[in-house]
Amino acid sequence: MVAGCGNKCVKYIFWVINFLFFILGLLLVGVAVWLIFDKSMLFSLLSSTSFNTSSIDIDQLNYMLYVAIGIGAPLIILGFFGCCGSCCESLCAIGLYFFLVLVLFVVEIVAIILYFSQKTFLQEKFTTIWRDELVSKYTTQTQVKTFLDQVQTSLSCCGASGCTDYVQYGSFPTSCSCATIQQSGCATVIWNLISNNLIYVGFVFIIILFVELFAMILSCIIIGAVRETRRGE
Repeated sequence: MVAGCGNKCVKYIFWVINFLFFILGLLLVGVAVWLIFDKSMLFSLLSSTSFNTSSIDIDQLNYMLYVAIGIGAPLIILGFFGCCGSCCESLCAIGLYFFLVLVLFVVEIVAIILYFSQKTFLQEKFTTIWRDELVSKYTTQTQVKTFLDQVQTSLSCCGASGCTDYVQYGSFPTSCSCATIQQSGCATVIWNLISNNLIYVGFVFIIILFVELFAMILSCIIIGAVRETRRGE
């Protein structure tokens, strides 16, 4: 048991924070998986209110649910190691927790720097990857075809940079409307969507970075307290 009132308070605060992370992660993943396989419950709940269920886009709802799983899974892992490490005072678990949070922190910082310093290059690279890895495989891979049809229908876009991406393949997908209008590329639409909402994305990133920095500081304090206690035994 760590010594000192301050160290004990840090330990309990650290445990509570990570327990909340763990529970939040479980809720996000659990509810998302449940709704992916049983959307009838969601529609029945919404039908009991004044919400118009006919306005719900199933494809966009699925994307949101997968994003929720992507956020919830790391929270479960971090919360587990954080709770176990603080409860058992395990240097291994807390050290692994610190390492995982540090990796996420560094990756996010690098991503922010790259975005602002190489914005044009990244946009062009994103469009090229979309064209080479998805559009080029539209007629040969069923999974790619299904994914692109969902994206192109829900976002009213076509190809990576526009309808011309499909010209070399002889025909346009039915999920595009190239016969009547000239649609924007999906890579362009997605990139612009992120750029236009950059203030919200940045605000979320700042909060996440602050929480991760706070978690690393607490974990370092606990590691130091545990080592000091073991040296005194």
